[in-house]
Amino acid sequence: MLSQKKWKAALLFVVAALLAVTVIPGGKAFALNVWGIYKEAQQLDAKGKYKEAIEKYKIIAAEFVKTQQYGNASNIYRNIGEDYSNLAMYDDAVASWDLEALYAGKIGQTQISIAAKRKADALRSSAQLFVEADAAKLGNANYHNAIFEPKNGALIGAYAELDPKVHNAKTSNPFYTEGFPQMTGKKHAAYLLYFTYGNPLSTLRSHIEEAKANGTAIQLGIQPTKGLGQVQDNEYLHQFAQEIADAGIPIFVRFANEMNGDWVPWNGNPKLYIEKFRLVADAIHKAAPNNAVMVWAPGQIPEYNIQDYYPGDAYVDWVGVSLYTIFNPTLDPLKKGEDRSSHLDKFDLIYKLYAARKPVFISEGGVSYMYPEKLQDKTAWSSYQLKQFYMTLPMVYPKVKGIFYFDSNHDASNRVKYYMLSANAKLLDAYKQSIASPFYLSTVGDESPIAYRKISGATVEASAQKVSAYVKTWTPMLSKVTYEIGGKAVATATQLPWKASINFALYKGKTITIVVKAYDTGGKLATAQKLLVTVK
Repeated sequence: MLSQKKWKAALLFVVAALLAVTVIPGGKAFALNVWGIYKEAQQLDAKGKYKEAIEKYKIIAAEFVKTQQYGNASNIYRNIGEDYSNLAMYDDAVASWDLEALYAGKIGQTQISIAAKRKADALRSSAQLFVEADAAKLGNANYHNAIFEPKNGALIGAYAELDPKVHNAKTSNPFYTEGFPQMTGKKHAAYLLYFTYGNPLSTLRSHIEEAKANGTAIQLGIQPTKGLGQVQDNEYLHQFAQEIADAGIPIFVRFANEMNGDWVPWNGNPKLYIEKFRLVADAIHKAAPNNAVMVWAPGQIPEYNIQDYYPGDAYVDWVGVSLYTIFNPTLDPLKKGEDRSSHLDKFDLIYKLYAARKPVFISEGGVSYMYPEKLQDKTAWSSYQLKQFYMTLPMVYPKVKGIFYFDSNHDASNRVKYYMLSANAKLLDAYKQSIASPFYLSTVGDESPIAYRKISGATVEASAQKVSAYVKTWTPMLSKVTYEIGGKAVATATQLPWKASINFALYKGKTITIVVKAYDTGGKLATAQKLLVTVK
């Protein structure tokens, strides 16, 4: 039997234990007063005391994870991320939103997880470092041995017949095959034309003749506007394939592109689409094996169904993608009216899915210089995005084999889309700078003398090297990048792609840390990324 003293002590212990336990609906018990702490954190948030609130949130987040209350954990990490972003501690905000995505995913909250990942990616800082290399030394590392494919380098092309500065449809003077190179300062290897399935190829006779005279290829965007049912194994298809062969110029046959999007009439039935693509491919491959390739080209979005429409390696020669960026601040996690996405990053999925097996290219695309919902000019932003895309693409995605720029403006819809180079002098200048690299090829059959090799996390030769970087961070535009080794600045770059010369001979036989510092347009340090490089 307990003494009175011991009995009182036991009673006090039980009472204390009861006070320390919080029970929420569902029967889960916690060793902390989590909702009391949560209320305190909310009160601190209301006062703008974000650091103090974060410490409170972290306590209960750990408890939710420990007790496998992942939905609650996800919500708390969302709050932590918002508080870190309020403090401009963006790396910590990214880490918190990554945890929000993780725990939402654990309980099947897919859309919440995707949204959290999108927020994190918008502010995520990263850097990659590259050196310029002799393309001949790479051999066939980036080569698929496909028709028209350069071993290294990317063919440049455009859709240009709607730009009145470079093409007069009535007089053919100028014709885009001459007018577009004159405007941009560089010959282009190919031009995109749209073509309605069911028409004879002879409707494009003047375009074919001009292409032949100017040594350019054609990307033929074939559109079965009446639906896939009109595509049959019949006389028209075989005659059309023979006309392709008789054209006598390189032709990229892009059949029914953007099939993954619900805005085209050939969307919605992957099985039927594959059947019709294979039908056309068989006809083209049989009739024109030497001057035509079959191009399969989905849109960059939606992503979830892209692979459903792939016809198979035996039928696809090149893989393209429609890749457009229009200023959109609605997803800005900082709610400051910025579009923090990267046009370059949008190529990532197609590249990862298909670049190892097929030549991949941007079959049409561009960056609009107008924010359509507000009709605000965004030339500075679009010019930066365009330069970053063209100048960095060969480094991050070395197996890319072509880019077609969409040189046109559209006012007809309720959402204007402005890409036309002749209508914007600054964007035109950005394009000229972008394609100046010898990596970008003017004729089918040309080869790039240069290539790029990633050295961050890898090796570099102990000699003077031309380095460039791809830096992504919370600010959509940068003004300067510096390189530091051993606490000392060794190079500074003020223009994309942040090219500089570093003498690695000084570090032979060592593994060094290169600190890449990037500054926003106001000169403020945006991120400092540490990259390991082994000098051999």
